[in-house]
Amino acid sequence: MNCILGKTGEEIQIDTADEYQQYALSLAEQAHNSIDIFSQDLETEIYNNKTMEKFVFTLSKKHPNTRIRILVQNSSVAIHNGHRLIKLAQQLTSSVFIHNPSPKYKDVSTSFMVVDEIGLIHRTTAIPRNYRANANFKSARPAAKLVDFFNTMWEHSTPDPQTRRVYL
Repeated sequence: MNCILGKTGEEIQIDTADEYQQYALSLAEQAHNSIDIFSQDLETEIYNNKTMEKFVFTLSKKHPNTRIRILVQNSSVAIHNGHRLIKLAQQLTSSVFIHNPSPKYKDVSTSFMVVDEIGLIHRTTAIPRNYRANANFKSARPAAKLVDFFNTMWEHSTPDPQTRRVYL
């Protein structure tokens, strides 16, 4: 897998959680400005690992305008499992944000990650144990459509109260 963000324009079929995680990690590693994730439950098998945590941390420290936005339908399982990205968001409150979409989007059953508004992974049906998806490291038009949809959901979202940092 030698996919380069902004250069590799082929559509890649993904069938397994391992493949999904590999491409998500590759995209996150190459991110320069932004990562937008929309997920049903912040899939532990994809996003909860040291490598993803490291890439998100590194991106968050690159530039003050860097943004990592996560929209999650239900974070309960991720919180219960001690998800690394949730802990990171609690530490990096100015660059990593976790929100819940408004109830009007509760039936959206897709899942995607868009990096720098050009690279993406997209599952059209995000049901448990189904990781059939498409990835593309240079897909400006489809990435822009997903970012527009993400931005619309983000505008109507609220910070996830379960993931907020608790000060003692």
